[in-house]
Amino acid sequence: MPGDSSTSSKPPHKAYRIINIKTYVPLILDINSHNYDPWSDFFTAHCIAYDLQDYIDATYDAPNKLPTDTKWEQLDNLVKLWLFNSISQSLITNAYSPHASARKICLNISSIFNENKQTTAMQLESELRCITMGDLSVHDYCNKIKKLADLLEVSGEKVKERDMVIHALNELSNKYEGLAEIIQL
Repeated sequence: MPGDSSTSSKPPHKAYRIINIKTYVPLILDINSHNYDPWSDFFTAHCIAYDLQDYIDATYDAPNKLPTDTKWEQLDNLVKLWLFNSISQSLITNAYSPHASARKICLNISSIFNENKQTTAMQLESELRCITMGDLSVHDYCNKIKKLADLLEVSGEKVKERDMVIHALNELSNKYEGLAEIIQL
């Protein structure tokens, strides 16, 4: 009966309440930003919080067959929209596959970043070797060195603390020259 309260419809999935994924995943993933790991952590945590981890992990991955469950397909497409709204335009072009599931898009993105780990590590090592203080404050200069070392570690290359100190001391501005000499002794 139309007014009968015993026939209740299930409320829509809570994921449909997300209007702007950038509120929850505040990073835009880009190949040149070296931010895959934090982006991936944010995105995965968001999917887990909204009970959608099945759409990005190996729980369901049928690359040659689209799911027949309409609700599954709708949520899968919602996760794909989240993915495409949290990555750069150039990355969309590289990660996109026609009729791909959200899981396939995640695998494409992961593949792009894992294939580039060696190149990224070499680029970061070069940047660390060539770093100069310039007009930076000592605090900003040291933070820049620490960030490069952290990015290298994410790429699988551990930078020794001693090496970070040597890089920092070698390119301190002239006004810190005396301090650098004392520390290097």
